[in-house]
Amino acid sequence: MTLNNAKQEIINRYKYIYENADLILAPYMCEETPEEFKISKEKYGYDKPLINLKINYQDNINKLFEEFLLSEKPFKETELYKYIERKRFDRKYLEKVKKGIELVQKANEGKNPIMHIKLNFWGVLGSVERYIDEQSGDLNNKNNKIKVLDEYFRLGRYKNNGKIYTSGVKLDLHDCDSLIIPKKTKEPKRDKNDVGIKKNAFINVIANAPRYEYNSSIFTEREKQEIYLEYHDELPHDLEINCAIEEEYIKTMIETRLKRPENTKPCGDNFIIRENEIFVNPDDKLYRYYQICPNCGFIVNIPKEILSYGLKKRIEDRCNKDDKLFRKMYLYSELFSLDKNSTKDQKKLLKK
Repeated sequence: MTLNNAKQEIINRYKYIYENADLILAPYMCEETPEEFKISKEKYGYDKPLINLKINYQDNINKLFEEFLLSEKPFKETELYKYIERKRFDRKYLEKVKKGIELVQKANEGKNPIMHIKLNFWGVLGSVERYIDEQSGDLNNKNNKIKVLDEYFRLGRYKNNGKIYTSGVKLDLHDCDSLIIPKKTKEPKRDKNDVGIKKNAFINVIANAPRYEYNSSIFTEREKQEIYLEYHDELPHDLEINCAIEEEYIKTMIETRLKRPENTKPCGDNFIIRENEIFVNPDDKLYRYYQICPNCGFIVNIPKEILSYGLKKRIEDRCNKDDKLFRKMYLYSELFSLDKNSTKDQKKLLKK
């Protein structure tokens, strides 16, 4: 198995868990019974039954998780994939999923979003990481399996904000604002003969692959970003555009492009496109989205083709709150350019 093959398998498995986490985890949502609640109320002072995601050390699902994430089989040949694809159309199983999601909603009601239970990729990762941590035999292979899990964790920790997150399973101080996996609970150690997934080509390739020095991963930040943006309706944090006059979409006898303030002209420099800095020309459907160049103040057209429906809607909704916004930005462009071209004495006079 080549490193590229192994990396693609990690990506495929990551995406499958990401897309199906609620289907996989919801049946494991549990609420305390009246008897259990009575005990926890007396012992801890709880005012209502505890609801949580409960995957015990003994649950067979952990074996399926481990095989799915660490075996050398193509992910569609693993038992977890086959199991979930069968259950996808199982009425009884889907009823369990529905009840589990209802328990999540009940548990989260009235709580700060930070405290919400979430049925996501991290629930699977956290469970399998604890399961592997209980392995007491073949410690060399156990360490290599953790190195593979590190790569799943690093994909999950990526955020579209320009910061490079380097933590794997263990969270370092550099990444303290990243998602934190719940603390491990004390469980009995697995028998030394119970080593789970044994060493294989997939584990060896990933564990022994060179890491990029700047992010400690086998994946580049660009590769992580591409995966992240498949599931998040955002612009890349480093997407640049050139400060230039837009090309005509349609050649006509009449100029259809925006007529900018006379004193402004494009500087030709690149700058980062920011969603919250894009504004709308409400009178134009063809050239509708713009951003002020931070270098010269020129009003630069943002091609609508690079904006998703969701992005456009968020921009439109924000701009609709101020019907004078476009006029303000137009005047700001003119003032920015005039101020930039003013002498020091003129700037001092303006501040008086």
